[in-house]
Amino acid sequence: MLNLDHLLQTLPPLPSISGKWASVYLEPMLGSGERLTIIVAAVASNGEVLVRPAIRKEVIEAMYGSRSSSFNNMVDLIANSLKSHLEQNNKFEEWVPPITGITVGSPRDAASSTSTGILRQAVSLTSSLSSLLETELVANEKVKTSREKDRWSTQLIDAVVRQDAKRELFFNRQFSFTDGHRPAKIFYMSDSAAINTGKLLPSNLTEFVKDGKAKISDLSMIKKHGDLFRRNIHEMLVFRPADDDPAYTDKNIAAIKSAYLALEDLADTYDVGIKPVYSVEHAANLILQTAA
Repeated sequence: MLNLDHLLQTLPPLPSISGKWASVYLEPMLGSGERLTIIVAAVASNGEVLVRPAIRKEVIEAMYGSRSSSFNNMVDLIANSLKSHLEQNNKFEEWVPPITGITVGSPRDAASSTSTGILRQAVSLTSSLSSLLETELVANEKVKTSREKDRWSTQLIDAVVRQDAKRELFFNRQFSFTDGHRPAKIFYMSDSAAINTGKLLPSNLTEFVKDGKAKISDLSMIKKHGDLFRRNIHEMLVFRPADDDPAYTDKNIAAIKSAYLALEDLADTYDVGIKPVYSVEHAANLILQTAA
């Protein structure tokens, strides 16, 4: 016999947060009618305002190549304008975009256990490019997790050198050991700091972890054997999406967090520092904080 009381007790709890979300569309070619979802935003019942890019950065890089940085800057400009409007007015209506070719979709009601959950509903319903190229990228893109310079490291070097040109000579250095151990290639090495960098993204996550472990091992060897300089910083900077980045699924974020913890455990074992970074600017500032 069906026990209704027991059945009701086993039902999952109702979503604790309600709110409204809307997508922001860009018309890349004015007058074409084509629309690209670039931002999703939500105003939650608890007063929280969230505005996030709807396209993953690696997808933007695949689409726009050398112009991806300019595209990201444009998205940030629009997102900051919308967030300011929502924080002041608590509604989407009457927002004036800072550039032409931008429209806002009709706000929709939603509910979830978190505000980020509301945003993820928006992404799944309106932004195919949040995952459209994922399969293609995994299958075809040769992610350069070897010591070759990839776009992340190139952009990071440029960001540091723009602020302090003298730092350029510290990048892509090689450390030779006297005991016959293979030379270690270090992303940034000055008299006071040895810093490597890597990435953790859902595509080819296993290879990113392997690459990170190898770079942590190199830092450990340098710290152990040393040379004429007594460096006080031996650190790994790991680029990864933020936990509340709606362009990634909960499963993606959980896998990335697990991978980072594995790198963190190894770094602790080798007595090497490790920090997550969430943008080129974030990583560049950490490097610039070290003595030249």
